[in-house]
Amino acid sequence: MSLYPRTFPGLATLLLAAFTCMLSYGQTAPPQSPASPAAATPPASAASLPKDQVKPPEDPKILEDGGLSIEPIYWLNRAQPALKGGSATFGDENLNFYGSAKASIGGEIGIPAGRSNTLRFSYFRVQGNSTSTLSSDETYFSQAYSAGDLLVSNYKIQSAKVSWDYLSYTWYGSKIKFKTLYEMQYVNISSNQSAPLVPETTDASGNTNLNTSYGSKQLFLPTFGVEFEQPLNKHVRWMAKATGFGIPKKADIWDTQAEIAFRVNSLEVLIGGRAYHFKTSPGSTEYFYDTLDGAYVGLRYYLGQSRR
Repeated sequence: MSLYPRTFPGLATLLLAAFTCMLSYGQTAPPQSPASPAAATPPASAASLPKDQVKPPEDPKILEDGGLSIEPIYWLNRAQPALKGGSATFGDENLNFYGSAKASIGGEIGIPAGRSNTLRFSYFRVQGNSTSTLSSDETYFSQAYSAGDLLVSNYKIQSAKVSWDYLSYTWYGSKIKFKTLYEMQYVNISSNQSAPLVPETTDASGNTNLNTSYGSKQLFLPTFGVEFEQPLNKHVRWMAKATGFGIPKKADIWDTQAEIAFRVNSLEVLIGGRAYHFKTSPGSTEYFYDTLDGAYVGLRYYLGQSRR
C-alpha cells in the first residue's frame, strides 16, 4: 500500500497555512516609533531684535528711588549778617552782626512729581547775637544812636523754598543724571538793637526812649539752576547743585550745595557743605545782606520704601 495519498492532505494544509502567513505579513504596516515632542523655540533675545524694537532702560519714578521722604537737617553755618543804609540818610557805617551764630535747624520734605522728578519743600532758621561800638552817629530803624554807644544786637534769619527738580538728561553709561531746578524762595530777617549803657530819657509828652530798635526785611524771588547726581552703587550716591536769581540794584539770592549720601534700607545719611547768599532790596531805608556757609548733616527717611 502506497503512503502518498495519506501524506498529501497534511502537506497541502501546511503549505497553505505558510502561504497565508506570508500574505498577512506583507500587508501589515511596519511599527511606528513614538512621536517625539517638538523642540521648544528659544525666545528671541534683545540682541536678535531689530534696533527699533529694543526699548531703552527706564528711569525710576524718582531719582532716589525711595518715594515720599522727610529729612531733618543740622547746618553748622557761619552767619554774620550786616545792616546797611539804602535810601536812609545815616552815615556809611554798616551794622555788622559779628559773633557766633547758633547752628541752623531745618528740614525738607520730598514728594514724587512724575517720572524721575521730585517736588521739595525746605526750611531753615538761624539765630545769633553780637556787640559793637559805633564810631559815628547812626540811625537804625528810626532810632538814633551816638558815636561811642555800645550796641547789643540779636537777629533771626528764616528761609523757605519750594523746588521742582526736573530730570532733563541721563548719561546711561555713567548713570550721571542732569536736572534743571525751578524754585520759589522766601527769606525773612529781623534784628533788635539796644544801647544798655545809655540812660533812658522821657520827653515832655511822657514818652520814654528805651534806646532800642527793631526792624525786619523780606524778599520773595524765583530761582533757577542745575543739579548733577550719580549713584556709585546701591548704597552710595553724590549730588551737587546751584541755583540763583537777582535784579540789578535790587534784591538777589543764590544757593549752592554738594553732598554724599549713604543709604541702608529706608534710611539715608547725607553729609555735605552749603553756601547761601541773600540781599534784600537796597531801595528801602535799610537793607540786610549775608552769605552763610558751612558743613551740614541730614537724616532722610523714605516712607513706605525699603532697599537693601
